[in-house]
Amino acid sequence: MSRAHRALCGLTAGLAVVAMLAGCGRTIAGTPVAEGANSGSPSPHNDNSQQYPNLLKECDVLTTDVLAKTVGADPQDIQSTFVGAVCRWQAANPAGLIDITRFWYEQGSLDNEHKIADQLKYQVENRSIAGVRSILMKPTNDPNGSCGVASDAGGVVGWWVNPQTPGIDACQMATKLMELTLATNA
Repeated sequence: MSRAHRALCGLTAGLAVVAMLAGCGRTIAGTPVAEGANSGSPSPHNDNSQQYPNLLKECDVLTTDVLAKTVGADPQDIQSTFVGAVCRWQAANPAGLIDITRFWYEQGSLDNEHKIADQLKYQVENRSIAGVRSILMKPTNDPNGSCGVASDAGGVVGWWVNPQTPGIDACQMATKLMELTLATNA
């Protein structure tokens, strides 16, 4: 390696160190906020971790044993099929397979869920679940009787229970899952 090449490499490395130190030593004005908080403006959901501690557990809000029991399935016959902003499981109830879906949109609203359900022409009933403003939603053309509930808690949280065979009370199951989710005891 030539002397000029070594000097150029040394200069480049030195400039990289100076740039890195300058970037790390900079002060940024502002107030730190917790992850998920609405920075800058007040939000009715800022205290959701205290008021609804189970919401922050995402897909682990209820154990698979609790999910299975709620839908009448054996805890050995339930499996997670997707984890993300929407959590999904499939359970084998003696009457047939049941798909279970949970969602939580921190910046969502119950009013928006109601509007979407109306657009989809679902039957929508206003409810209070565990003292929280909620809606129950049923597709009008589903022969298997799927049912969902959404509640105004830390944004909007919801459960859907979709039996793959008719004759299962999906609304009772979805409502029970929501009651368990909204429980204030972690």
